[in-house]
Amino acid sequence: MDSPDLEPAPSSLWSLRRYAAGDRDALLRLNADNRPALAAVDDSTLTELLEFEGFHLVAVDRTGAVVGYLMSFPRESAYDDTEIAELRRRLTEPFFYICQIAIAPEYRRQRIGRAFYAEVENAARRQGVGVLCCDVNIDPPNHASLAFHRRLGFVEIAAGLAGNGTPIVYLVRRW
Repeated sequence: MDSPDLEPAPSSLWSLRRYAAGDRDALLRLNADNRPALAAVDDSTLTELLEFEGFHLVAVDRTGAVVGYLMSFPRESAYDDTEIAELRRRLTEPFFYICQIAIAPEYRRQRIGRAFYAEVENAARRQGVGVLCCDVNIDPPNHASLAFHRRLGFVEIAAGLAGNGTPIVYLVRRW
């Protein structure tokens, strides 16, 4: 089924594109600015993440500055942190795991998150995949992220601990 909730609004203020090597510093800055909602990613961790098969996007403003990013991995990726391993254990069908999403505060509520998810869903559909997965912190609680995911039709399938010990819930959206 098509998902009108995932259709991004056209914007002249920002656009999406695939991650490029020149986006590295901006991604690290956005990650640092969005803790504790996001797991920390330093330069060496980012290098490691980018070695795995994945679908990674950035949002850029009119000047080309990166104002958001999304990192995702298909089930078959060699990426193997605690969270995706738990999803592999719980789900038998192919999926895309949304590992991280961060948006600069001044660009929030401009439908960038919806646009990111729409692009990941489109990539998944092209590969015959009908499931998106993610995890969200519940301590400290990330109420905004939980509400965002619920609006997009994600449902909780389990609770657990992230690899860093943070309590999380696993969310899934099927179509």
